[in-house]
Amino acid sequence: ESVEERGKPAAMMALRSGGVRRAIASRARTFASSDDDREPDHWLSRSFPKQEAWLLEQAEQWWYKGLSALLKSEGQSSLATNHDLILTQVRDRNASLQRENRERIVDGRSRTHLQQACLALATYEKLSPWVGDKQESLLMVSRLLGKDSASILNPLQRMSMWLTRNKFSMVAKRIKLLSLDYGSSFETSVEEEEGLECVLTVKSCFYDRFFREMEVPELTSATCCSVDALWFTSDAIRDDGSLEFSRPSSIAEGDDACVLRLVNRKGR
Repeated sequence: ESVEERGKPAAMMALRSGGVRRAIASRARTFASSDDDREPDHWLSRSFPKQEAWLLEQAEQWWYKGLSALLKSEGQSSLATNHDLILTQVRDRNASLQRENRERIVDGRSRTHLQQACLALATYEKLSPWVGDKQESLLMVSRLLGKDSASILNPLQRMSMWLTRNKFSMVAKRIKLLSLDYGSSFETSVEEEEGLECVLTVKSCFYDRFFREMEVPELTSATCCSVDALWFTSDAIRDDGSLEFSRPSSIAEGDDACVLRLVNRKGR
């Protein structure tokens, strides 16, 4: 068994636990192209350089498997009957969108953002004629991006909150890591009053720009916003009582910036 093969389970575990939504990327994804000798700019490149393409291929296939399951389980006969047609249309549209928008790739992270946005848009477009209800199509896209994972995340977060001695520090670290995860296709800043408050401000968002140009701004809240919120609006944080998380403004709702604020109530 090769070193590469032995590393795959660990790499897959890291991908699943470290933000699978951001790892949905193109099959041809690389963090440094063959004519670019820059250092890899993301942890996947540094940690699993030989398995990166394999991981990203798997992530894309998970999307299609999830979509396939949704088409069969939504209770609408038209979706199940036209299952193969819809899947083919989504695959083709996704590939076309990624080719047409490659100029949006400015770093390794923007490759994952582009693929996630293209998969969401392709799915939304190709579901709409069969679903009819825009909100239902948005819900299906949100589910593919992890909306249903709250039932898994909540118990895990509750356990981590119970085990950690410094709950504020743990959640504040997640906010700071989220800022790093966005990459240079976002404009972000983090302000922290140690032990008391941590605020992430997003002044420019890849998804907002992409979906507005595609004339489907409603997809921003169903993709970037809704999935990020999963990590910070869980019952575990709310029920603990010592922390307060809020999103006082959102680009998707017409504000100038997205603001994610974490406050340590015990420190005030």
